Amino acid sequence: MVVKKKSRKVILKKKDNKLDTIGYSKLDIMWFWQWLKLAVDMEGQTIEFVKNVYGTKWRDPIGTETTKKTSITAWIPQVTKVKIKFNDPLFKKLNINELKRLPKIMNMNKREIFTHFNKWFEKNKHLFTFHAVHYAPTNKDMIEDDNYITFQVPKSLDRRKIDNQIDAFISGYNLRTTKGNNRVITFMRGVQKDVMAKQWEVYKWKTTTKEKNQKIASEVGYTQKFQSGQYENKQQKGVRAVQKSFESAKCIIVNVSKGIFPKSILD
Repeated sequence: MVVKKKSRKVILKKKDNKLDTIGYSKLDIMWFWQWLKLAVDMEGQTIEFVKNVYGTKWRDPIGTETTKKTSITAWIPQVTKVKIKFNDPLFKKLNINELKRLPKIMNMNKREIFTHFNKWFEKNKHLFTFHAVHYAPTNKDMIEDDNYITFQVPKSLDRRKIDNQIDAFISGYNLRTTKGNNRVITFMRGVQKDVMAKQWEVYKWKTTTKEKNQKIASEVGYTQKFQSGQYENKQQKGVRAVQKSFESAKCIIVNVSKGIFPKSILD
């Protein structure tokens, strides 16, 4: 299910005579770029997912029991392996090779990530825009594009009359279409920044250090301040949070390599 996100306010850039039609915040796009860059760095690698499935398995005899194996029902670990690859047509427009030439993102510090992202964003921000009303003060400013229609609007008309009259043309000539409305890159929902920041940090700790889950939980903020007699319980919750966050991060990597973002579960 796609969650509808509140539309961003349209901003007029008078210097360019254009509307700012980027539908996502720059921070949301930066998170997309970070996970995409990580997936690009991992292209060709295989990620394993382990899921416990309730089923039947055979148990060897114990002690003086019968020599025959017996069947029992139990939780059985099921391993799924997914190879990171970029087959979606989307990536023909994203220039994956440009990302491959950059240093691996897990070797970058925050300042380097920000610098590389900003350079990439300036080249690719058009991929996050949608078609918007275009102001053409002269004939040479008009856009040659089948997704646009042209009206001449008297300056003296008020907003309501303009809306009514344009709608009459669009309805009368059946000019409305849904083709061409979608951005090249569309997020399936808004980015939960705090959650995603922890998923990123957990993945980095788990793949670049040998620290145990207890330590990671404390470092990323999963382990809250302890009260007397609750230390062990908080530690267990922190460890489970790290395990869950690590699995979610792996899912994000696989999904972004398929052109889906942000999604922290596998289909």
